[in-house]
Amino acid sequence: MTRPACAESHSALAALAALAARYNDRRPDRWAPVPAQLDAAIAEDLELAEAGRVARAPLVNELVRRFDFPAHYLDAILLVPRERFVLPEDIAASADDTPLPLDRAGQATVSAPHAYLLTYSLLRLVPGDHLLELGTGTGYGAALARRILGPTGHVTSIEIDPALHDRSARLLGARPDRGPDGDVFSCSVAPPSPEGASATLFCGDGRALAERVLAAAQASSRPWKVAVTYALTEPPRALEAQLAEGGALVAPVGAWEGHQDLLRVECRSGALVREVHGAVRYVAERGHG
Repeated sequence: MTRPACAESHSALAALAALAARYNDRRPDRWAPVPAQLDAAIAEDLELAEAGRVARAPLVNELVRRFDFPAHYLDAILLVPRERFVLPEDIAASADDTPLPLDRAGQATVSAPHAYLLTYSLLRLVPGDHLLELGTGTGYGAALARRILGPTGHVTSIEIDPALHDRSARLLGARPDRGPDGDVFSCSVAPPSPEGASATLFCGDGRALAERVLAAAQASSRPWKVAVTYALTEPPRALEAQLAEGGALVAPVGAWEGHQDLLRVECRSGALVREVHGAVRYVAERGHG
């Protein structure tokens, strides 16, 4: 980064930090669920939204330098307001390419922006695709995917933590809907918009619900693509077996405290083709089928 560009980046981050200070002391416990009123205040803060967008421009430039992501993936990083999806106390760091924690125990994070784009590029996500995400968190990854997939695509995301599910539904503009077992609180649905795909959000065990979603999608005209956002101790064979022709799955595989690899599996000519795409670090899976 050149000296003028570096100075511009520091200035943008400083402006974001100054506005983020408005929300630093709103809660006595940073690990408590974020109140809906606070999320609404952050969403309505137009100064903060603009500062966040400006602060993400250097991040996009850095991703261009380091990776070969499609232009519309990079547009999603710039336009999706990551400051809304982190804890209010972490807004100042929301334009950094780093994971940010969502709970005291370290079981959930908002992953680094490049990590989402890496997964989506390995899945070869294009407008109109159907994405199944295991591990919604606060919905940042789903928000990026919705913009990448466009109004003809669809995102289905599953979160095991009820508090995170509730916040992600709120942030993604989803409304409660009747779930597969008639539980009105198990599922939330967000309609498509000119900017992004529709979304269905489930609360429950990731692998168990994912198997049901893929089983119900066997008649789909487009193969589903699956993104796992937490580390599995072994490859998800049951999910792999449900991939239709042209479908793909990307997941971190390995022990939480040890080595993890980013695994890509694609169904090609009736066979499963597996590839490993480097070492990664993700939080551990909670629940298991």
